[in-house]
Amino acid sequence: MANERSHDDDQGTPVELIPSGGIGRRALLQSLAGGIGAGLVVPGLADAQHPVHQHLADQAKTATATKKAAAAAYKPEFLDEHQLATLESLAERIVPGSTKAKVAPFVDQLVAVDTAASQRSLLGALGAFDMLAVQNHQKPWKSLTAAEQDALLTTASTAESGKGPGPMGGDPRAAAKPDGKATIRDHFEALKGWISGAYYSSEIGMRELGWTGQMFFEKLPGCDHPDGHA
Repeated sequence: MANERSHDDDQGTPVELIPSGGIGRRALLQSLAGGIGAGLVVPGLADAQHPVHQHLADQAKTATATKKAAAAAYKPEFLDEHQLATLESLAERIVPGSTKAKVAPFVDQLVAVDTAASQRSLLGALGAFDMLAVQNHQKPWKSLTAAEQDALLTTASTAESGKGPGPMGGDPRAAAKPDGKATIRDHFEALKGWISGAYYSSEIGMRELGWTGQMFFEKLPGCDHPDGHA
């Protein structure tokens, strides 16, 4: 149930309410930064060193990426058309609603200005899921049925990681097992970080976390997609 008043911060100062309609990531993230955000846990973003965190902390960058991603006839800036379609398909299965939230184009915009290591990581993850689809169904990921995609995502999300304790997302500092090879689980976790960060920083995602357009719920429900993989 929504709280009938604004939340207070630790000093008892009311957090400014945000008017509904047309709100962008910049304003949403500003509202989260002031008291409310201190207790917010975004589903799928447990890895504090995933590169998406740095992007979301840069309000100017997210505002620019959001504006470009909203283009009606979006043209990818870093990914090619096939890779963008693959990311869009993966995002929709991992966090339903991602297509409407423009997750794939938003991530494309962020990765376009990211490091070469992050770019290689994303491309490697997309390629790994295409390869998994071909190995199991003799066709690329975006051509699979929803049921086939869900089955492979279940396999990926429960597989053994090729990395030991350490950050995901292609960070070269991540501790690895003796063979040092990333597994499909590592690729899944890297993608999930990008997708969850993009989705839950959008207006659609923030509403799911409890933002009503003017206030936050007393307790944030988190992700309750019955068929999601976040």
